[in-house]
Amino acid sequence: MRRWLPRDERGLSLAELVVTLAIFAVVMVGLVTTWGKAQEAYFVGSESAEVQQNVRAAIDFMVREIRSAGRDATVCAFDYATASTLDCDGTKVTNCTARLTGSGTPPWETANGLGGPGCTGVYAIPFGQATATTLRIRSDRNHNGRIGGLANAITSPASAADRGEEDVLYALSTSNCPSGVPQCITRDDGTGPVAMVAVDINGLTFTYYPRSNFGPCAGVPNPCNNAFALPFGSQSQADNVGRIRISIQAQQVVAGQTVSRTLVTEVTLRNRS
Repeated sequence: MRRWLPRDERGLSLAELVVTLAIFAVVMVGLVTTWGKAQEAYFVGSESAEVQQNVRAAIDFMVREIRSAGRDATVCAFDYATASTLDCDGTKVTNCTARLTGSGTPPWETANGLGGPGCTGVYAIPFGQATATTLRIRSDRNHNGRIGGLANAITSPASAADRGEEDVLYALSTSNCPSGVPQCITRDDGTGPVAMVAVDINGLTFTYYPRSNFGPCAGVPNPCNNAFALPFGSQSQADNVGRIRISIQAQQVVAGQTVSRTLVTEVTLRNRS
């Protein structure tokens, strides 16, 4: 006689096993996909925050130096341009030399490359290097009436650091970046290897605004947002820059996604506004 087993004592059929495994596989694929997307989002978010922080640090560093462009406590370091002439004439040279050099024949400061003035043809922002992607700034940090160019940094009271801080060129570069980095922002102080301020840069833009009642801002109430047209037509225009807008765009590919961040800030030149 055939004995029938209760229904709950039977095993799974092959068809039921296949269906169960298929459902399990679908659930696992969903879990793995979700986990992968979460990991990808985490890495993209982390890299995005890092890219933004790097750009912010670069801008903060640049702003501190650009704000001091034209610093000149002695009023003897620069040859400021007016509409028709320059002010580093014979009278200024004589007065500044007498005021900035000490005793002796020749004075010790002059013999060692110190003392001024070194103003002839020296500008806080040379107009030929104030472009949309480059900016050269100068300041007399050691108050010797001269911008850099010390003959002997070892025996002179001014340090080598003073030379490097007085004449700086920022630029969007393709030639001074690490291997594999297409563009970077560089800082060249003329004392050694060119330093990098930020890497993985997709764009750098300087926009220059006149100080009050000059050029495009003549007769326009402050704040005036009428920027100088580039390239600068004269040194007189560069001497009358009162505000500079800096825009940096960083771009990096993370997990197949392009992470891009743009930061914009403005800096008022303390000595030119």
